[in-house]
Amino acid sequence: MAPDGRAQLEKTTRDLKNIRYALDRSAIVAIADRVGNITHANDKFCEISKYSREELIGKNHRIINSGYHPKEFFADLWKTISSGKIWEGEIKNKAKDGTYYWVYTTIVPFLDDQGKPFEYVSIRYEITQRKEGEEQLKSYAQKLEVSNRELQDFASVAAHDLQEPLRKIQAYADRLSVKYKEAVGEEGRDFLDRMLKSASRMQRLIDDLLTYSRVTSKAQPFLPTNLNEVIKDVLADLEVRIEKTKAKINIEELPDVDADSPQMRQLFQNLLANALKFHKEGDTPVVTVKASTRGNLATIEISDNGIGFDEKYLDRIFTIFQRLHGRNEYEGTGVGLSVCRKIAERHGGQITARSKVGHGATFIVTIPIRQR
Repeated sequence: MAPDGRAQLEKTTRDLKNIRYALDRSAIVAIADRVGNITHANDKFCEISKYSREELIGKNHRIINSGYHPKEFFADLWKTISSGKIWEGEIKNKAKDGTYYWVYTTIVPFLDDQGKPFEYVSIRYEITQRKEGEEQLKSYAQKLEVSNRELQDFASVAAHDLQEPLRKIQAYADRLSVKYKEAVGEEGRDFLDRMLKSASRMQRLIDDLLTYSRVTSKAQPFLPTNLNEVIKDVLADLEVRIEKTKAKINIEELPDVDADSPQMRQLFQNLLANALKFHKEGDTPVVTVKASTRGNLATIEISDNGIGFDEKYLDRIFTIFQRLHGRNEYEGTGVGLSVCRKIAERHGGQITARSKVGHGATFIVTIPIRQR
């Protein structure tokens, strides 16, 4: 052999050794014959399976079968590689000491002159930690789903069960204030008035609690929704309040999105009602609604010239029953913005705000244009 040819052969042999060395240090490698019996097992295979090389050679890979996968799983695997195609996937195996481990596996068939596999090389990477993490996340998600469902059921049942006694309190208080107005005297009328106001406030709390729970319990499928039509309906609902405050509402063109239309209506209604409610005394409320799109995201901004708020309370305003102002200053239960956040998150989006005290507020809702 010529010197150049010998040097090239030596280099190729050295390269192959280096590649094998690197592969053996990083991956679990096994070679099997045409019927699936192991003919080679590297050190990493022995280390993770807890079997010696002598215990593995000549055995079928069933020696590490965990029983986790159905027979059809391996039938499909074998069908793929015996037809000369590469198979890739995740497999749960069982070590000699009874412990389990996960591997991401690639099986490459080598073909003879007739195009039939005569040998299979398996290269595996352990993914046990990742799979355990996935299982934990799945378990947490299931527990959270159950907890949320129980919370929604509780909110719905509690609200419904509170309705009837509350209606009776209101009815009897009304009768007392009408029928026995003179008999109870001025102090008694004051007590009755306070009772009716408290009952009315309780009714609003119940209604808002039901609205909050229905974001998920009464959810509708996502369908193509014209937001311009949605906000037109909202403005019709708020017509009396708009006229009373002489508000100026500026609506720019809004995009069509995949959405739960009644929930989008609820979101716009809450945000616009807040913009009208928290206006400066003596000022004409000015509210602007505009939108922009980027990729698959639509960003909707609702700005006002109202009283604003300190942004250090940004997280607090979206928490249920949290208020920045006393009931004597502004009516409400502190549920509206938490409903908005729940609706935005259900649509795969989010809501946030920018504001300064005395300089109005801008609420920003970002949702996907098309839902997967």
